[in-house]
Parts: sequence; C-alpha cells; structure tokens
Amino acid sequence: MKSVRSQLFSTVGLKLDTDTPMNERARLNTGFLCNYKCEFCYYKDRLMERDSLDVIKSRVDDIFNYGIHQIDLSGGESSVEPNWFNILKYCKEKEMTVSTLTHGGKFCDMEFLKKSKDHGLTEILFSVHGSNPEIHDKITGKKGSFKKIVQAIKNAKELQMVVRVNCTVYDLNHMYLHDEYVELLRELNPLEVNFICLNYDTDNSTFREVQYSEITDSIKICIDLIKDDIKYINVRYVPFCYMEGYERYVVNYYQHIYDVYDWNLAIYNHEIDTTKTYTKEEKLRQSYNAAKHFRMNGYNKSNKCKECKHYFICDGIEKQLPNNEFKPQPGDKIHEVNFYRKGFYET
Repeated sequence: MKSVRSQLFSTVGLKLDTDTPMNERARLNTGFLCNYKCEFCYYKDRLMERDSLDVIKSRVDDIFNYGIHQIDLSGGESSVEPNWFNILKYCKEKEMTVSTLTHGGKFCDMEFLKKSKDHGLTEILFSVHGSNPEIHDKITGKKGSFKKIVQAIKNAKELQMVVRVNCTVYDLNHMYLHDEYVELLRELNPLEVNFICLNYDTDNSTFREVQYSEITDSIKICIDLIKDDIKYINVRYVPFCYMEGYERYVVNYYQHIYDVYDWNLAIYNHEIDTTKTYTKEEKLRQSYNAAKHFRMNGYNKSNKCKECKHYFICDGIEKQLPNNEFKPQPGDKIHEVNFYRKGFYET
C-alpha cells in the first residue's frame, strides 16, 4: 500500500474547480437513535443514544451561521427522535429548506408525513437496499420494512415531495440490481439514485470484506437499464478503475464537494468557526481540506496507482479492503476534479 506521503501527493496534484457550483446543503446530526438494525450500520452499538434538543439546535445554528440554508436530517433515524417536530419547527423558523435521510418506517403513515411537511419537510432520501421484502427486511433487520418504505415513497410522491433513493450495495443485494431493482426504481420514479459501495467506518470497521468487482459490475448493468428513466445517478466510494466507461457517475470525496444534493464536507463535523464570515473561495478551500482529510484517513493506493490517469482525482481503495485489486488505466494524468462531471446537475 502507498505511504501517507504518497497519498498526500495525490491530493496536491488536484486542480480546484472554481466554476462549478459548490454543495450548499449540510448534514444535521439528530443523534444515533434508530429502531432498525441494518447489518452494515456505522452506529450499530449506539442506536439507543440520543442528543438533546438544545445540542441539535446548536448544530442548526452552526449550519445557518456558516451561510448554508439547506439541511439534511440524519441519524440514526431522525423521524423516530421524540423531538422530530420540534427540530423541523426550529429549521422552518430559520427559513431553511429541509430534507431527511430515512428508512421510511414512520412515513408510511400519511398523517405523520403530512404533519412533517406542514412543519417544513420538503424532500426525503429513502434508504432502499433491497428489491423485495425478503432481501430488504433481512438487511434492515426489521420485518415489514420493505412494504413500509414502498408505501412511504408513494405517500411522498402523492404529496409532491422530492424523492431520492440511496442503495448500499454489497454481497447480499448486488445480484438483484440486474432486474428486480430496475423495475422497482421505475415504479418509484425518484429524482436521483445513489449507489453506495459499502463503507467500513466506526462500528462497521470489521464488517466482512466485499470485492469491488462483484458490486460494480452489477451497478453498471443497472445504470444501463435506468439511465433513461432516472435523472441523476451517482456511484459513491468506488475507485475509478472499476468504473471504466461510467466515470461520469463516480463521486469520490473531491467530486462530493460539487454534489448539490449531498452534504457540505467543511461543516460536516462542526469544526469550522461559524462566528466568522468566509468568502466563497475560503469555503471552497475548507471543503477541499475536509475531502483531503477523509481521503487520507480512510483510503490507500498502491504503487500501481501512480501509473493511472485517475491518480489525482480518485480516492483509492478503503484501508479495510486490502485484497481488492488495483487496475491502473494508462493515459495522461487528469488533474480536474470534475473532469467527467462538468455540467452534471445543469441538465
């Protein structure tokens, strides 16, 4: 594996994109409380932990003071937090646009969803990991979860809310992306689909190793089948060398900075001094520094990567996946972060 010095060099060679609009939304951590038990969960040992309303409000204030007015609620499962409506109300009072990441269990209740919308919720990112009840319920550890999330999405569509979908792809579900999942996506018709290659973080750091080649082949087949039906498609946390011909869809940490529906990395851990006013250029640099931190702490590259044209714009392979093969692609080095994604959200 590459040394830290070499990984650092692969970040120095990046060219900042000052023309493409930056991400302008932030994650609001509402605590780890959740009533599901997804087997790959980052916080599986902390699902009973809550944060106080005052702490959550202080995070809202940080985000607002930093100049971001779009917010994504995330836990845990934010909708099961007893202060759910108080959180929404506080965001609405600040005139913030509010989305939430969810397993959908609460939103299958139309009255609960209507009340949430009345309190300011306008967009929902649903975690749809399985294409049928058997596989989805197994992944979430909750019987009936598939039926609930499908109904929740239908409810949100009926209320004309923005609907997006996350799918964490790994050894239990990738084989269903070829057929069943395609049909499900066509039925649900979300604005965006994010295929997320399994992350090995916190409580998930010792999860069984998954081979990129297995899941990316399935993802590419699915993309071919849905690209005319789904407006935006992203593939997160996968090396470019496994996505040859599909590079436009790849979102590593530096591309993430320009992903308008995802989280601003600079404010992610609330480590920015929000009592100061920053220029656009300063905020861009802060996001680049945060992306550099995530890359260097979570990913490795081999000496082979030096031969690859994606050396600078690619994160590499997660440190917990030492047995995955590097497949360097020859050619002139690409230094522009958005070389493949120029104008991605302009269509």
